[in-house]
Amino acid sequence: MRPRAVVHGARPLVHDFHVPGSGEAWAALTVAAPGTSWARGEAAVVSLAVDGGRGQHLVLAGADEPVEYARLLGRLPAGPHRFVLGLDPAVSAASAHEVECHGIRIELVADDDPVAFVWRHAPVLHYRDLDGPLDGATTDTPLLLFHRPLDTLEGPGVEYHVIYSHEDAGTDLAHLLACWGHTTDIEWVLRVVRDSYGRIVREEYQGPGHAILRFRGARVLGGHPVLQAATRNGMVTDRASSPYRAVLAPVAEQAPDEPREGVQYKFPWIHRVSALEVARQDRLEQEPRSMSETPADPRAYVYLQFRREAGPPGAHGLEALAHIGGAWYGSAWGRRDLAMRGEDAESTAVKLPAGAGEADVDAIAVRAAEPPRRATTVRFVRAFCLDDRCHPRTPFASAASTCRLSADRSRATVWRRGR
Repeated sequence: MRPRAVVHGARPLVHDFHVPGSGEAWAALTVAAPGTSWARGEAAVVSLAVDGGRGQHLVLAGADEPVEYARLLGRLPAGPHRFVLGLDPAVSAASAHEVECHGIRIELVADDDPVAFVWRHAPVLHYRDLDGPLDGATTDTPLLLFHRPLDTLEGPGVEYHVIYSHEDAGTDLAHLLACWGHTTDIEWVLRVVRDSYGRIVREEYQGPGHAILRFRGARVLGGHPVLQAATRNGMVTDRASSPYRAVLAPVAEQAPDEPREGVQYKFPWIHRVSALEVARQDRLEQEPRSMSETPADPRAYVYLQFRREAGPPGAHGLEALAHIGGAWYGSAWGRRDLAMRGEDAESTAVKLPAGAGEADVDAIAVRAAEPPRRATTVRFVRAFCLDDRCHPRTPFASAASTCRLSADRSRATVWRRGR
């Protein structure tokens, strides 16, 4: 297709394509909505449909920045197909007069592909509708679906996670930054386990209150489980009430040597969307970078990511430290309740003192918030800051260095500048 096509209410974009065999089709759409601003809670919402069937909706939280969004189209037979993208003025912001499409790429995951199982069972997520038919048009919008393998006594499986732009309730911003090292909301939504014969033996989702519930809902698009965002902190239900759905494609896999936040790091636009939402929804400190726990602009932090060895539930808390100007600054402010604790607590953020930037960080350390009950190995992955547009910069520190924390050694330096 031509480099840029303009879509508005009266003129949808039609894209004809052909798939060589049956499988799970998905679309990579690079689109932008000039005149909209996620900082003001404005987004264009586009409808996507294949062959005249029931479609889905995509919230362009990236606003006027061209972003590549990945959306699952479902199981398609071999042959010609027609994809239609249109602007939906009924749920779009008033400022969304048109959408620019910079590119469409249709891909197919064939049935014999090693990852076909992951794609075949990816959930279809309906938008939250607590405050209106489509809450995600202004807040807590689902941005990305990623997956990771499961190893259970019943057999192998897959766990799907959704990255939302923020969370309206649940964990406050100070805890998000200190305990998780992000301003988004990252939640697992569905687990699917199969036995040695490939038969599904367990499907479960994370319901309200973090309850683990058996999936009993509907299936669409060739067998994909239907879920709906049901709470203000990313929990889901298997009963859909909103007519609007986001069929996120599971294009990303969490690498075994990366924390969850390592997936997010690979999609810079997600950081920007979340930072803009934080700026309009959360109370940030007025005095630039006062050294208190009061949350600041996301650009005022250094983000630190680790990977700890697998351990039993209730793993001890960790605090990261950054050495700047002759002093150590901690991610948890010395508070145990702000330490990285439990499953997936491997990323954090340290607020920089006024006037300091990434070049002023000359060492990074990690310490146990309390004497460890058992020795734990922690690997340092990366450290980075956000640029002026809230995109993550290239890491200024990354290493395969590891340390072992124990009752006799509760603190270790994992990186020093120049070494």
